[in-house]
Amino acid sequence: MEFDIIEAPIRFQLCGLASSVRNNNFGEVGMSLMNEMWKVMKASKTATTGINHWVYLPDNQMFVGVELVEDSQCPAPLDAVVFELQRYLKHVHIGPYQALPAKWSSLKSELARRGESIYSPSLEIYGHHNDDPSKLETTILMGLMS
Repeated sequence: MEFDIIEAPIRFQLCGLASSVRNNNFGEVGMSLMNEMWKVMKASKTATTGINHWVYLPDNQMFVGVELVEDSQCPAPLDAVVFELQRYLKHVHIGPYQALPAKWSSLKSELARRGESIYSPSLEIYGHHNDDPSKLETTILMGLMS
C-alpha cells in the first residue's frame, strides 16, 4: 500500500453541511449530508468543482462539502468552512467505496507501526463518478501530528 507523508500545508475552502455521527455510521450520515448539500447546490445553481469532500472531525463529527468555483457564494442554509492540514498522509484508493473502511484501518495500523499520531481533521476526496466500481478514485488525507 503506497502513501506519502506530506510536510507542506494544504487548505480547503468548502461549502456544505455538518452533523454528529452516532454508532460509527459515517457512510450513512455522509450520504445523507451529501444528498442534502447537492439539493441546495442544484436549486441555487451555485458553480462548484463537483468534487465531494468528507471531513472527519473530533468527537464523531463530520462535514461534507464541495469547493466552489471562483466568485461563487455558499448558499444558505449551507456553511462555508475552511480546513487546513499542516502535515498529512496522502493515499489514493482505487476501487469500490465499500473497501474504504478496511483501507483506513490498514493505513492507521501502518502509521501506528511507524510511531505517527493522527490529528484531525482527516478527509476523503472523491473523484468524479465511474460506473465501474473498480475504477473509483478516492483520495484519503489523514492529518498527522507535527
